[in-house]
Amino acid sequence: MNSVRVLLRHHVRLHRMPLVPLALGLAAFEWIMTVVAGEPSVSRFLTSALNAAPPQFLALLNQELVSGISAQGIVGVGYAHPFALLMMAVIAVRVPSAALAGEIGRRTMDLMAARPVLRVAHVTAALAAVLAGLAILAVAGYTGTLVGLVVRPVEGVSALRYAPVAVQLWLLFACWGAIGIAVSAFCREAGQAIAWTSGLMAGSYVLDYAARVWPTLAPLRPFSLFRYYEPQRVVSAGLALHDLMVPTAVGAAAILLAFVVFARRDL
Repeated sequence: MNSVRVLLRHHVRLHRMPLVPLALGLAAFEWIMTVVAGEPSVSRFLTSALNAAPPQFLALLNQELVSGISAQGIVGVGYAHPFALLMMAVIAVRVPSAALAGEIGRRTMDLMAARPVLRVAHVTAALAAVLAGLAILAVAGYTGTLVGLVVRPVEGVSALRYAPVAVQLWLLFACWGAIGIAVSAFCREAGQAIAWTSGLMAGSYVLDYAARVWPTLAPLRPFSLFRYYEPQRVVSAGLALHDLMVPTAVGAAAILLAFVVFARRDL
C-alpha cells in the first residue's frame, strides 16, 4: 500500500499542472451554458436553430430530446458537447499512457522495477490517478453548473438534476481510463498507447454517431460505450441501471486484463 501511495504522488506531480486548465475550462464552459439557458432571446434562438437542424447534427450533440427543448435541455447540452467530452478524454488518455508505457519508454520503469515494488502497485496507482483526475474534472464541470444556477437562477432548472449527469460522465471516462491502462500495459512507449487509446475512443464515438443516423448500423450501437451516456435522458428520467452496469463491467474487465498483462510482460 505504501508503494501505491508513492507512485500515486509521482503521478500527481506529473499531471497536476495540465489538470488545472482542464478543470477551469470545463467549469467555465458549463457555467456559460447556464448563462445561455437563462437568456430568453438566446434560448429562443437556440431552440429554433436546433429544431431546424438536420438529425445528423442533433445526433452529434447526443440530443434525442431536442424537440421542444427547454432551458433545462440547453444546460444538458453542455455535458454532451464535444468540448466537455474532449476535456475528459485528455485525462483518460494522458494518465494511463504515461503511467505504464510512458515509464517504460523513458527507461524509468527499470529503476522502479529494481525496487521492492509489486507490478500490481503500478497498475493500481495508475487507476487511482486516472479516477481521481476524472473526478476532479467532473466535479469542476458540475460546480460550474451549480454556481451558474445559484448566482443566476433559471426558472424550471434545478442544479440537482445534473449531479447524476456528472456521475455518468465520470463513469464513462473512468471506463475509458481503465481501457487506456490495459492498452498501456501492452505498449512500450507512451505515443503508442496514446494512439491506440485515442483511436479506440474515437472509433467508439463515431460508431455511436453513425448508428444514430444510419439505421443499417443501429444494431451495432450497443457496442459503443458512448451509447450508455445520454445526458438529456438522465436529466429527464434519471440514471438507468443498464447504463451504469455496462461501463462498470467493461472497465473492470479492462483493469483485470491490465493486471494480468503487466505482471507477465518484459520491461
